[in-house]
Amino acid sequence: MICRHCQKENPESVKYCIHCGKPLDEPERQTPPVFDPHKEEGLNDDWSKPVEEEKTEVIKPAKKNSHVPVLIALGVLAGLLVIGGAGYFMYSNHQHQQEIARLEQEKEQEKEARKKAEEEADDLQDENEYLEDRNDRLEDLQKDENESEDHYQYGFEIDTWYKANYNMALRNAGDYNATQTGHLRKDERIFIEEIISGSNGSYWGRSSSGDWVCMQDNDYDYLREE
Repeated sequence: MICRHCQKENPESVKYCIHCGKPLDEPERQTPPVFDPHKEEGLNDDWSKPVEEEKTEVIKPAKKNSHVPVLIALGVLAGLLVIGGAGYFMYSNHQHQQEIARLEQEKEQEKEARKKAEEEADDLQDENEYLEDRNDRLEDLQKDENESEDHYQYGFEIDTWYKANYNMALRNAGDYNATQTGHLRKDERIFIEEIISGSNGSYWGRSSSGDWVCMQDNDYDYLREE
């Protein structure tokens, strides 16, 4: 079998050329050329000599500069790093600004809450003062009312001076049928300490001397305040 690469003969059983080591993938037999004097011209006499292996000059490709792709890759990487760094800086700055705004808002809300709490405390204090003042006034009014109630009986003031509108009889009890103990002349003064109710819608006053006098009934007012 002729190797198509080096044009040398190889045994039929081998798959690789024993001369150049390349695979014998085209096992075609090549017949040596037959000399034809009419067709071949210019052949020299040594045509029957073994054909020397034709040396093929291998043209080596121009050596590429291996640094160029590296430099390009480094440039692209540097650009990406710059863009990424700028993006991260902008993002971080945005986040920082948002955090500042949030803190300012919380601070303002806290300030408003404190102000509102102080106002509510002031209002509560004012309300407490108002309630205390009102309670004091109510106590004073209640005291005055109690004193007034204690100072009045049946609508008449007691522990005070009265004058007679008519000549009146003094008796030993608050009743028309009680024993007469003396007289009270018109416009004469009498100090009344106690008042009770009697018959016929009458009211009787006890003087400081212990005598009773009719102050009023359904017909007349017998005494008047001085």
